[in-house]
Amino acid sequence: MKIAGRDILLPTTMVGSWPRPLWLRGGVLRESPYDVDFPDMYQRTLFEDAVRLAVKDQDLAGLDIVTDGNQYFEGETPYDKIQMLLVPLRLHGFRGYGPPGSVPGMEQYFRPVVHDRVRWVRPIFGPVLGAVRIATDKPFKININAGPATVATWCDDQWYGDDTALRADVADAFNRELRSLADHGADVIQLTEQTYIASGGREEWALEVMNRAAHGVDAPLVWHMCYGNAREFDCAYPEVNAACLAKLFASTREVSWHEIHLETARPAMAEMELLAGWLDRADTVLGIGVVEVMSPRVETAEDVAARIRTALQHVPADRLVVSTDCGLYQLPRDVAFRKLRALVQGTHLVRSSLTRP
Repeated sequence: MKIAGRDILLPTTMVGSWPRPLWLRGGVLRESPYDVDFPDMYQRTLFEDAVRLAVKDQDLAGLDIVTDGNQYFEGETPYDKIQMLLVPLRLHGFRGYGPPGSVPGMEQYFRPVVHDRVRWVRPIFGPVLGAVRIATDKPFKININAGPATVATWCDDQWYGDDTALRADVADAFNRELRSLADHGADVIQLTEQTYIASGGREEWALEVMNRAAHGVDAPLVWHMCYGNAREFDCAYPEVNAACLAKLFASTREVSWHEIHLETARPAMAEMELLAGWLDRADTVLGIGVVEVMSPRVETAEDVAARIRTALQHVPADRLVVSTDCGLYQLPRDVAFRKLRALVQGTHLVRSSLTRP
């Protein structure tokens, strides 16, 4: 597989988030499309140093594609899902501190209010892109959480009164952001967007929104269909599985995304035959999780190799990306690091068996 101009068999990466250092606390980026990005230069320095550490850990673990570690996630607080608000509050048309969430488990998070037409003003993740470019010369991925369908659903609309118009403008704002990231050097761009799969495929408009967000973006695009990275639960959405994707993959419906990534380690690789249907489409690859993120148990290299070999019974090696199930930000840093090391070492075991004469 070509990654930033290099051929890599079974490229390794992680979904996006990494435990923050103990000295980085609270919000990092200003929640405004018009203010300066950081509250002050001190906070900017802390953030950029945290990104360097996150990238260094991934480099030491041996990943082929690193991420910025989503160091703006407030993962050390009970309000870890506050990252869902970063994108809308850095777009024109949204303001904060609306009504509380109506979804069970999300009651403590306020919903952003739509008070004007939504539009992109300037790069939302420009500071993140800048920090990771300082930190590494390896191929890197920018992960955005949450995606356009989630933003359009989660907000409190007090301006449009028309779901279709709101969704279109949110998708167009995301499209401007993705184009900006691609134009400024992001090797891979990923959206974490669970609306389609969490609804069992019933929310078909979510696919249209994702396609609109992807239109004309000149970079490999990854759709991480999140199963829910929950605190103190086996899974945020225990009833969710990939069954709804079989019909989508077999259809002629457009999916303007290069890679789809799903959590596969926790379900014991049971959905691989179904997920292989994605590769019936030309120029696509499949991302799989080979280490669990909601378990403190550290996998062995042999565990990881066995999971990859199960995947290879259904998917060609040259169209497979090896990753984590989801983000690692809720784990202790040493546990997260050892999981990444196992991921890389297990992948190397499989690579060597595939390339051995």
